[in-house]
Amino acid sequence: MQQSDRLTYLFQQYLDKTCTRQEREELFQYISEAQNDQELKKQIEVTFNGKFLLHNQDHEQADLIFQNIIAAETQPSVRRMGFWKYAAAASIVLAVGVSSYFLLFNKIEKPSEIVTTSPKDVEAPKYTRAIITLADGRTVAIDSVTSGMLAQQSDVTVTKTANGKIVYGGNADEIVYNTLTNPRGSKVIDMQLADGSHVWLNAGSSVTYPIAFIGNERKVEITGEAYFEVAHDATKPFFVSKGDMHVQVFGTHFNVNAYEDESDIKITLLEGAVKVSNGINEGLLKPGQQARVATGSNPSASLRVISNADLETVMAWKNGLFSFDNADLPAVMRQLSRWYDIEIEYSGEVPDIRFQGEILKDLSLSQLLNGLGSSTRIHFKMEGSNKVIILLNKN
Repeated sequence: MQQSDRLTYLFQQYLDKTCTRQEREELFQYISEAQNDQELKKQIEVTFNGKFLLHNQDHEQADLIFQNIIAAETQPSVRRMGFWKYAAAASIVLAVGVSSYFLLFNKIEKPSEIVTTSPKDVEAPKYTRAIITLADGRTVAIDSVTSGMLAQQSDVTVTKTANGKIVYGGNADEIVYNTLTNPRGSKVIDMQLADGSHVWLNAGSSVTYPIAFIGNERKVEITGEAYFEVAHDATKPFFVSKGDMHVQVFGTHFNVNAYEDESDIKITLLEGAVKVSNGINEGLLKPGQQARVATGSNPSASLRVISNADLETVMAWKNGLFSFDNADLPAVMRQLSRWYDIEIEYSGEVPDIRFQGEILKDLSLSQLLNGLGSSTRIHFKMEGSNKVIILLNKN
């Protein structure tokens, strides 16, 4: 097979989400080493011809898309992240409409000036702003110490390791609760509970938990999004709750997305087994499945199980990525609002645009918005330091 045919095949496999890990690595290795942008553009045009070229846009708009298709020079910090995240750092794949796709690479020499920013751009979070609320109401900022002890409660110590992890250790005579809150605009925080279980909290999330587990069960409550790796203990089942939604854990790895502004609570199982209940219905999940618990007014029909969940998309937040799988504009902007701690305002009717792909989360807000907006009909305007106004370009 000639190189051009092979590249066309790899692009097709990638867009269809059927490529193997080896094929994906081969594709992005070729992109990262490409010496001739025009040659690469030609091969992409071949791939997109007819089926994938934006049939609902004019030639000028299509040319703008291809101006942004350039080879990415991989940064050393990206190489250390492992291949699949390197691939995501090299590219942004967006879907416009139902079946029209195009490819953008995350190294734009001169971004389109469609975003009016304040003098100080909104940078991606560089550190955690998380705090622990102790049982007596006192609060402890995680970044108050580089490493070492954060608090002492009974015989339980709360420490911070050199890599930023929060660790509980020791025993207590009674159940005493703490709450770890990770606000909007904060990096992901990792905590080890007293039983050895691990919890990762996304921005705009919190978890309430005992400082030590006493009795015959382990219970925690969450808001927002958390990923759990639960230490197995057959004598003490582990429960995660959000309102009427309860997850019974049988020693496992799973993700819970329970943001208030999302229509469903989503529980995604990566390993082991969990039972999900909404107080009326329940379902037992196998690895790769996702339970969706609707938060609306009809609880009797609000729990359903989805097979073959996209685990990479679900876990992207923990791995430093935005990942969109046919996401509409409001869904995309909800993720951005939590990460950058910004307010979103829509001017006019929200357009029906869908996004597909991955974007590294260390970009500044203006970089990311320029990447999203340069090939859609959407313009973004910054107002002050924390508001984004979304405008529909009707021209």
